[in-house]
Amino acid sequence: MLTEPQLIAGLKKGQMNAYEQAFHTYYPVYVHFAEYIVGDLQVAKDLVQNVFLKIWRYRDRLDETLSFRNFMYVLTKREVLNYLRSKRVYESLEAILDVPSTAAQAEHISDASFLRLQVNKLPEQRRNVFIMSRFYGLSNKEIAKQLCISEKTVERHITLAGKQLREELENRNK
Repeated sequence: MLTEPQLIAGLKKGQMNAYEQAFHTYYPVYVHFAEYIVGDLQVAKDLVQNVFLKIWRYRDRLDETLSFRNFMYVLTKREVLNYLRSKRVYESLEAILDVPSTAAQAEHISDASFLRLQVNKLPEQRRNVFIMSRFYGLSNKEIAKQLCISEKTVERHITLAGKQLREELENRNK
């Protein structure tokens, strides 16, 4: 098992064993992360595969002093956000052209979908902290280190996110 610096060094040299280790280690984690946000497993798989293709294509630019896990998180988040932006543009075009979307035809949104929607509405930093804490099980210390913020700030984001989500669920159920 390669350490992160060894993994990055191996990737930079084009070593397939480093690429395979990175893929087997990080692919399932980031597919889960992407699926949570986009709500579609196949789309999530495609997005994370795109991330790995970009890593391979631009492997010579990797920095051995940086955390590969954080790098994957940033790349995956960007890929997901780009996908969501393009999807919004498509949905806006549907609205302009008056083409009904399947989302508009749905009468009810499940609690899970509603919660996903509300989590996506959280401010970016709060959403990231909440997802890392609740869905990846990272400790406040790990989150603080990865995001370069204090543990108190992590605690505050989790508290505020929980409060906001509870309020949204209560308002929905009234």
